[in-house]
Amino acid sequence: MRGIIIDDEMDAISGLEKLIKEFIDINVSIVGTAKNLEDGIKLINSEFPDIVFLDIEMPNQNGLSIYKTFPNPDFEIIFTTAYNQYAIDAIKKNAADYLLKPVIYKELSEAVEKVKARIDEKQQKLNLENHFRDANPVAIHGKDIMFSLSDGFEIINTKEIEYCIADQSYSEVVLFDGKKLTISKPLKDLELMLPEEQFYRTHKSFLVNIHYIRKFIKGQQSNVILRSGKKIPVSVRIVPEFILDIKRLFNK
Repeated sequence: MRGIIIDDEMDAISGLEKLIKEFIDINVSIVGTAKNLEDGIKLINSEFPDIVFLDIEMPNQNGLSIYKTFPNPDFEIIFTTAYNQYAIDAIKKNAADYLLKPVIYKELSEAVEKVKARIDEKQQKLNLENHFRDANPVAIHGKDIMFSLSDGFEIINTKEIEYCIADQSYSEVVLFDGKKLTISKPLKDLELMLPEEQFYRTHKSFLVNIHYIRKFIKGQQSNVILRSGKKIPVSVRIVPEFILDIKRLFNK
């Protein structure tokens, strides 16, 4: 990872560089240092760091004001400061960590590991979104399925199905063109009918064609966004393995 240190005290910069070099297992290359926020911002814009170690109390400036320049930074921030009264503000800004000076190597190591985990998660999401963006539903080989209807039956190719939703003892099959079919089978039976390499049970009430997923959003209530714009919930219990499962299905 590429790192930058912003601190008005040269001893603090040197000490942190030494800790990073001698005690951190994860490779962090310090590509620049700055003694004030203005120079630090210039470094960020020129060096594109993964991680910024930032002091808070500097002469005539507060490190938290970095969020005025970077409201949603694409790098991680670890605050290093002698003052603990800013911790809540830093957490609210989604800083990776908040370390009190003098920095303890163990706490620094844990903070860097946290940053590495965040960056890895972002990369996984980016890779997954690229999979979704590049997938061409028209080129996907589907399977013809005969669905029994109240007035007969209809044969649908699975590549046309965007998602299915449970409706008590029935299910609703929603096609990408917006057409809906009511099937007299529960969702668990429909799941057995559809190709497991194309459809994923994201929630007890939803079965999704993975090739129509555009985006995955992790949160208190995680969701996938389909190509039609439909938002489908992802159960909390499956979120940890969801990305890995979908990547595995795409790589089959």
